[in-house]
This record gives sequence, structure tokens and C-alpha cells, in this order.
Amino acid sequence: MDSQSKVSTNVAQKEAWSLDKAHSKIQFSARHLIISEVAGHFNNFDINFSSTDDLTESEIEASIDVKSIDTGISDRDNHLRSADFFDAEKFPQIKFKSTKIEKVNDEKYKLFGELTIKNITKPFEFDVFYGGQIKDPWGLQRSGFKATSSLNRFDYDLKWNALMETGGAVVGKNINITIDAEFTKQG
Repeated sequence: MDSQSKVSTNVAQKEAWSLDKAHSKIQFSARHLIISEVAGHFNNFDINFSSTDDLTESEIEASIDVKSIDTGISDRDNHLRSADFFDAEKFPQIKFKSTKIEKVNDEKYKLFGELTIKNITKPFEFDVFYGGQIKDPWGLQRSGFKATSSLNRFDYDLKWNALMETGGAVVGKNINITIDAEFTKQG
């Protein structure tokens, strides 16, 4: 076989990792009445992650069940599910799909992709901290990440608001997002 007809066997294949939901969470926070923040999370979500040893070659897709929003106050949660905000009956999922990952250093990455909320898709990016990889006592390989970002909720038609008599908004326009994700695969 000549060198031109050889097929490289050194091409690494992506391996799928399983989300460890017991050790993962998707949280958010927003300014409330200018003076404080209200936080919440989503109870039901999935993140598909496949990668080689080179994390910049990873593929990530996430979906969030909007109805699983939880701020600890049922009236507020129902309002967030309503047409004033997420319109969960009409748009039941938030989705993210990666398009590119850039390495900043051994622990920091930039994750680029497309975020879809209420059928509006826009480019989006996260700052990602890579916690590393270990083999756990049960023989599984584990990998951990923390991703942070913020979004302008008006960009995704989450426009409900009321103004206070001082002119400030009841709910701030910027939403902070924090995702802690732990993944496993056979070691």
C-alpha cells in the first residue's frame, strides 16, 4: 500500500458521555426591584456531550423543559410559564447547540453555539471552567464543567415588565446563567 492510499488510523473518535443529573444543575438569576436578585433553576433538562481528549472537538446539545422552572414560589413559577414570559404551552423547550469551542487555557474554554428560546434562535456563548477528569471508586470516568453567561431577556421576547414609581423595572433585563454539569462514561 502506498502512502497516498493509506487511511490514517490516528483520528480520534468522539465518545458519548452521560449526564449525571444528580450532580448537575441549571440555575438563573435576575434583578428584582433594582435592589436584589431572585434565583431559580430548572428541574428537568438534558445535556448530550461527546468528545475526544481534545475538548475543542466536543459537541454539546442541551434541552430544558420550561415547565420545570422552579423559583420556590409557585405563583411566580406559573407567571414565568405564562405567555407573559416563556409561554411554556406553546414553547415547551429551551435548546442549545454548540458550534465551536475555543481553549483559553487548561481550565478555561469559550463555548459558542445557538440558543433557542420561544422559537427565537440567536448566537450565544458561555465561559466554561473545566474541573478536570477522574476515575471514581465505581470505575467510571467523570468529567466536570461550570458554564456561565448572561442574556438580555428582551432578545428572546421575554418582555413582561412593570415599572416602579421611581422608574426602575420590577424585573431586570439581564439574566445570569450558571450550569454545573458532571458527566460519566465507562472507564
